[in-house]
Amino acid sequence: MNNTILRVIVGVLGIPIIIALALLGNQVFLVFCVVISFFCMNEFYNMFEKPKSEPSVLTKWFGGLSLHKSVFLLISTLVVICFYFQWFNYVFILYFLMFIYLISDEVFKKEKHFEVIGTWLLSIIYISTPFGLLSLMDSTKFIKIFGENYAVICMVLVWVSDSFAFFGGKLLGKHKIAERISPNKTWEGSITGFLFTMIAAFVIKYFVFKEFDLIHAFSIGLIVGFTAQIGDLFESHLKRTVHLKDSSQLIPGHGGFLDRFDSLLFAAPALYIYLYLKATL
Repeated sequence: MNNTILRVIVGVLGIPIIIALALLGNQVFLVFCVVISFFCMNEFYNMFEKPKSEPSVLTKWFGGLSLHKSVFLLISTLVVICFYFQWFNYVFILYFLMFIYLISDEVFKKEKHFEVIGTWLLSIIYISTPFGLLSLMDSTKFIKIFGENYAVICMVLVWVSDSFAFFGGKLLGKHKIAERISPNKTWEGSITGFLFTMIAAFVIKYFVFKEFDLIHAFSIGLIVGFTAQIGDLFESHLKRTVHLKDSSQLIPGHGGFLDRFDSLLFAAPALYIYLYLKATL
């Protein structure tokens, strides 16, 4: 089957399910965020850490559940949960515990590669924190304060950005945006994705949340439209660094979980920061 057709089919089937989970909200969506974060972190780990021995049959799919990887995945999962319950002090404790663990691991092992400390700490900020904030935006407490389910809004706008950037690039793409990082991405695709994200933000304002003012709708569209594409390019840069085309092959037509949710990893924190500043300033 053509990869584009497969990509569309998976999207058509998967997006309504994710939206339904977000509308159910609270712990249901938290579980979703924990699971997706786990798989994204697992793919990130496998991209940068090669096992010294062949993993067993039971753990091969996960790339080998070593002690190091188990600690890594456990802490990242706890970070997501702590954000949802707004246990921000525990989030900082987990960040510090991860730092201490990585430092200790580097100090006592024979081969010294201190740059890996930065790599693993980056992953906690890059993956676990965004999914934690996304689950927080879907919580009842957050919705009561900010008025709407911005987790759903964020995901819809990201999907619009990704979809129209992909098809805009396919149909109109001529000028490469960052050939060194991703040879298939073009300015035409990027502009198409951004414009339709802005249009989608105004559609949401006029047909769904009519209480939104124009500046608010414009700001949401601008923030998500810009950061979603930065997230996509950043993940492409990570894959190019380790010479991979996809983070895995778990999602037909899309590659891996990190490939599918890369744009959301930048858009969710950016939207959260905007909403927080708007509410407090």
